Formats: sequence, C-alpha cells, structure tokens
Amino acid sequence: MYQKKGEDKLFENVEEIEASLTKYIVYGTHLNMDGKIVYDGEEPIDIDIVLKTIKGEEQEINIDYEETKDGYSFSTSDKINEGINLEELSCNKKYVFLRFEYGKKKVKYYSIRNDTEFSDVEYYTISKDNTNKRVNVGFDIHSSEEKSTNYMYINVNKARLPKDVYDIVIDPGHGGSDPGAQNGGYNEADLTLEFAKKVKTELENLGLKVLITRDGTETEENYGVNTVYDEDGRVNLVGKSRAKYVISIHLNSIDEPNSENGTEVYTAPNINFELAKAFASNIVKYGNTNYSTLEATYRKEKGVYARTFKNWEIEESKEEAKKGNYEPYNITENTPYLYMIRETGGIATEAYIDGRNKSIGKNNYFDSNIGLEAYLLELGYINNEKDLNNLIKNQDGYVKGIVETVKENILVTK
Repeated sequence: MYQKKGEDKLFENVEEIEASLTKYIVYGTHLNMDGKIVYDGEEPIDIDIVLKTIKGEEQEINIDYEETKDGYSFSTSDKINEGINLEELSCNKKYVFLRFEYGKKKVKYYSIRNDTEFSDVEYYTISKDNTNKRVNVGFDIHSSEEKSTNYMYINVNKARLPKDVYDIVIDPGHGGSDPGAQNGGYNEADLTLEFAKKVKTELENLGLKVLITRDGTETEENYGVNTVYDEDGRVNLVGKSRAKYVISIHLNSIDEPNSENGTEVYTAPNINFELAKAFASNIVKYGNTNYSTLEATYRKEKGVYARTFKNWEIEESKEEAKKGNYEPYNITENTPYLYMIRETGGIATEAYIDGRNKSIGKNNYFDSNIGLEAYLLELGYINNEKDLNNLIKNQDGYVKGIVETVKENILVTK
C-alpha cells in the first residue's frame, strides 16, 4: 500500500505530455538513450534527466538537448560508453523523468514512454568485493483516477551473479586451423593464448568472473576462421556471456618486417577513448615497449586506433553480396571494421552478421541493444625482432599492463 501511495504522490506533479524514447542501449557499463518531446510552452533555461525515488531523492543526469520545430530532442551522450553509469546506482527503484527548469526553483517533470522496438533490460554489475547488483531497466504504466501515465524506471537490488553471467571476456586471437601471424618459429595463436591465460588468472585473483573464448583444446578440424559465428563460436560466446567488457589479445604483423613496432589499441570510433588510452599507456609502461609508430587516418590518440570501413571495402562487400546472391549489408564509413569490436556491441557498433550470407553463419546478438565494450590489443609486431624478443621475455610485463588497467579503471569507481 505504501508503494502505491508513494507512486500516486510522485506522479501528482508529472505533466500529461509524455516524452518519447527513440533509442536506448546498454554498452559496457552505461545506459545511453535518445528521445524527443513535443512542447510549445515557456522556454526552459535547462533540461536534464532525473532519477527520482518515492522518498523524494533525486539524481540529476546531464544530457545534450536541442530545440526542434515541434519541441526538443535529447540524448544522454553522443558517446556509446557514456550516459547513466549502471555500476554507480544505489539499491532502490528510480523513476526516470525529463525535467525542465525555468528559474526561481520552477520545474516541470515529464515521464518517458518507450517508443523503441526493445523491451526491458536486465543487467548485472561487475563483481566487487564478492558482491553484485541486478539492475532492471523497464517500462510500466501508472494509473490513477485522473490519468494513466507511461513511465520508465530503473530498479536496483543486491543479487548473486547467475552462473551464465560474466564480468569480463578474454579473447586470445586466432587458434585451431588459424595460426595468425608467424615469425621465427612462433605464431600469434600460441602466444596470445599464453598471454590470455595469465590475464584470466590475474583478473580472477581480483575477484572477477572471467570467460576465455578458447583454452587451447581446440583442434584444426573444429576451430578456425570459419567457426567464428558458429553457435559456440567466439562471437556468440561473447554475446551469451552477458559480460561488460571483452578484451581481445593479438600480435601485429606487416608486409615489410621490422618497418613498424609497438603497441596499438583498437576500439569503436564513437566512444570515450579514456579506457583505450589507459590500456595503451599501461602496456607501454609495464611491457617496457613503445606506442606504435603506425600513422593511420584512423589513429585517434597516441596508441589508440578506431579502424572503420573504407569506401572501397564497402564496395567490395557489395560485390561479394552480389556474387553470393544476398542483400548487401548496410555498412557505412563509421562501421567498425574489426569483427570482435563490431559484432560484440550489437546495434551500438553496427553489428550486421545476421545470417543472410549462408557461408559464414550468424551472430545471434547482431540486433541486440545490449553490447560489450570491446578492446582489441595489438601488443606488438611479431615480425619486428625487437618486439618479438620483448613479447617472449617480458610476457608478465604486458600482462601487468592489462591487469593494472582493469584495476585502475574498471574496478575503481570514478
């Protein structure tokens, strides 16, 4: 009864006009959404989102907004890994409202209805001190004698992490019939597996629940470039994990040996690059190496790259579709090129392997609004003698660089 009375009081001062949610995604640890509202009243001095509780508590979320011909559009961020940090929410039910401020403490609240194709979302926070929280983002209708109001809510409770939910996925590149790059008797698949196993152990020692996409038991017959999108292939394993981050470990190579060296961190183009920069910085520091000397148009920061499709690659994809007799994918020059970044992020990163090309299988999560924040680490160039020597002799240093980044940026609340 208290809950009902509390809700009635909460909705007493909510305007009849409802804001419309046009997009909402969870990418990594953040909820990001876009919306609009039809409005022709007094011009506000500010618009934001507030999370209100029945007890009257309010948490303000800064947003971007702009006036349109019939009202306002709004967005929590233009970066997919920003918005509402689900890790930092306290345990209770929060009602999500759009708030207009007019000065002299005058405000108006508008509820938010769901006009997207997506329904409720269930999220589990990263394991910290052996505890987790379950976050349910959902939509409901509040009914009173006067009116019925569509609304959005975020409900947070303490919970145990289910058996099939992970914190982080570690993906050792290549494997099985795909050795990756090779030099001097070494191959990428074997070395990345060694790195990945050590990273997994160290992260588990921090209390994290870690999934590894392969463990070395795979064979040339049942694992390789053609199994990526199998039901238990690396892409679908990642999607099924419900983890927050995926770290894919690789070694680089180039046509002319010794012409390039150093570390490169690849990620999606439309994100805040702070974590990518931290990975690059710590790998360089503890791995006793250097930032890559590769100068490319898709270099975003020192050591940080966001490789997207080039126009000729888009045209090539269209030709492949024509030959394969299937509808071309909707690829743009902003679509991430590397599949372990693109296909693990769902709609946030424009994943597109939907099964139309029968020769490569299907990403079961290509159209999901829940995605993992992905980083592909090119630790060094296997066909650069200096890099290769360092990768072999200073393996623990590279591992420490990765683990310290997680400790400093994922396990510590900012």
